[in-house]
Amino acid sequence: MFDPSDKIKDNIKDDVWPYLIHLNSRKNWNSESKEILCQLEKLLKKKKYVSFVGHPSRYHLTRVGDSCLYDIPTYRKGALAGFRGQRIRVVCMSSGRYDRLLMAGAVGETPKNKLKIKERPVFVFPEIGDHEVVYLGRRYMVIQAKGEFPINLYQNSDEVIDLDYCDMIMLDGKECGPIATFKHESGNKLIGKLVGLKFLETFLDIRDAVKKMAKKNEQFRSHILN
Repeated sequence: MFDPSDKIKDNIKDDVWPYLIHLNSRKNWNSESKEILCQLEKLLKKKKYVSFVGHPSRYHLTRVGDSCLYDIPTYRKGALAGFRGQRIRVVCMSSGRYDRLLMAGAVGETPKNKLKIKERPVFVFPEIGDHEVVYLGRRYMVIQAKGEFPINLYQNSDEVIDLDYCDMIMLDGKECGPIATFKHESGNKLIGKLVGLKFLETFLDIRDAVKKMAKKNEQFRSHILN
């Protein structure tokens, strides 16, 4: 998906340009226009353009012959992932009630001052006081609730985790707060739940618990936001 501000005017006067001019200046859709479109499609395929389906709200092209340029971020996924770090031309090849058939091809490298690189996120954990760290990953931490230092439900909150009802607490460095609690079960298994929910799950070990609770928390928050 692109923001309208990402759209760059197509001003590249190459061998594709005459076809686009004809299609955009047509008064009606006739046999000549159909033939021009057919020739354009053959030329674009010859130039290694790729075809994909996209909605006008995502690519901001609606009419057959519409075109624009986009700079593709280095972290792009989906149909345009193969153009990462490049400037491309996108052409609308067919119209419909909802989606459009689009074709895209590279026209050059993205200027260095326009190149979008996804920054590596920085995760910050809350203060854990006298509790013991039993698992530490880049984003998630699990502490053994052995101490008395209060673990707030979220930053600047007066509410805290009840340490009498859990053996371990899982902290999310993105949210800088706790997202799950665990209790030991016989057989070295763990029973855990997301903070604020009552539904319990059983896990084989800490790594299994962290992996599944992280995914469950993302799904839960996505559901709340939507």
